[in-house]
Amino acid sequence: MGIRLVKQGVIILLAIFILLNLFLYASSRFNSDGMPGAGDWRVLSVLTGSMAPAIHTGDMVIVTRYRSDVPQPGDVVTYWKDDQSRSLITHRVVQRLDNGYLQTKGDANLESDGGWTDPNRLVGQVVFMIPYAASIQKGLKEPITMIVFVTSFFVYVFYLQYRQRRSQKPIQTEMIEGELSCSGSK
Repeated sequence: MGIRLVKQGVIILLAIFILLNLFLYASSRFNSDGMPGAGDWRVLSVLTGSMAPAIHTGDMVIVTRYRSDVPQPGDVVTYWKDDQSRSLITHRVVQRLDNGYLQTKGDANLESDGGWTDPNRLVGQVVFMIPYAASIQKGLKEPITMIVFVTSFFVYVFYLQYRQRRSQKPIQTEMIEGELSCSGSK
C-alpha cells in the first residue's frame, strides 16, 4: 500500500510539474513583456548567487508588480538591467530616493550596485521563492535527461506489464467423468 501511494504521489508531482512548465512556456509567448506568468505575477529563474543565502542559483522566484505601494528598503525587487538589455536583476533595495530611484545590492555582494535604478525599469517585488525549481527545469530541458527520463518511464511500464503477466496463474479446469442423472418422476 505504501509503495502505491509513493508511486501515485510521484505521478501527481510529475503531472503538476509538466503542466506548470507548459503554462510558463505558453504564458511567456502571450505576455507583452515576454516573461512567464499571469496578470501581475511573473515566474523567473535565478541565474546567479548574488542574493545568497536568501535566494540561490537555480531557485525560482515569484514576482508581483507594485500597485499603490512603493519599494521600501529591505524589499527584494526584480528590475531590468538597463533600457536596451533583456537582462533582469533581482537584488535587495538598500535606499530609495523621493523621486522613486532605487539603490540596490545583492545580499552576497560586498558593495551596492553602481548607480540608481530608474523606477520605470522595475518589474516587481519578489514575494515567494521555490528552491531548486529552475535547476530541475533546466535539467529536464537537456536532451540526455529527457532521453533517460522517457526510457526509464517505458522500461518501468514494460516491467509492470511483465510482472502482472507473471503473477497471473493459469486457470485450471477439472474434468469430471460420470453420467448425468435427473431425479424426479414423470
